[in-house]
Amino acid sequence: MWWSRLTGRLEDAKQLDPVAEKVGGVVARVLPPGPVKDALHGRWLGHQLHPLLVALPIGMWSGASLLDFTAGRDGQRSAQRLVGAGFLLVAPTAAAGWADWSELGAFQRPKRVGLVHAGANNLAATLYAASWLARHNGNHARGRALAVVGASALTVGGYLGAHLAYSQGVGVDRNADEQKQPREWTDAAALAEIPADGLLRVAVAGQQVVLANVSGRLHGMGATCSHYGGPLDEGSIQDECVVCPWHGSRFRLVDGSVARGPATAPQLSYDVRVVDDRVQVKVRA
Repeated sequence: MWWSRLTGRLEDAKQLDPVAEKVGGVVARVLPPGPVKDALHGRWLGHQLHPLLVALPIGMWSGASLLDFTAGRDGQRSAQRLVGAGFLLVAPTAAAGWADWSELGAFQRPKRVGLVHAGANNLAATLYAASWLARHNGNHARGRALAVVGASALTVGGYLGAHLAYSQGVGVDRNADEQKQPREWTDAAALAEIPADGLLRVAVAGQQVVLANVSGRLHGMGATCSHYGGPLDEGSIQDECVVCPWHGSRFRLVDGSVARGPATAPQLSYDVRVVDDRVQVKVRA
């Protein structure tokens, strides 16, 4: 399909990288790591917030166009209100999107697509703002026309957003299909293999598990970061958490829950015990 080929070219458009770097710097200053950024990621939801928010302005604007084409003069005031309400929802929706985009790190291909995705949606928002202003000034025909053009830009942005999610896996829990194994105590490693206050990656019952030794206390969790697949065993231990080496997500050692984003989904957690200097694990219920 021609649109797939165009998207592939967009993924390879290295000329976008300087722009992405500058925009990333601005976003990092405006949205530093912390509670606000975690809220925009959707850590409190257990999955990303941006896809949920996106549906709101799209729904408002689609409803406005429906009234434009079916309700005639009787629907003009309601259509104007829907256009305005959709525009008011742009700010939190865009903030959540920029928060997620800024945590892609060295993955340039989705960053390039995300940059154009944001550009198309910003253009759509501008057109809908102009549509509301035209309606407010009594020029509803112009407002309807601007909304149609805005819908076209929104369609491009939506296609690229779907490509990011479904083709490039941005925002997808990388452990969604992880098997909850082993369910019985299973040998994992020799106790001496786990460095003091360090991490060790082992394969147990087909699962990748990272074992942590913190002041003699052992913990276990899935070894692949749920955010973008980073190897947690190459990370560090800070404040009773494993810190992903790629994007800084923090997972609590005690239960694998997310202490800080950009990750929103928890890690699979394991019970750990030592029998005759051998470390055994089983998945936590």
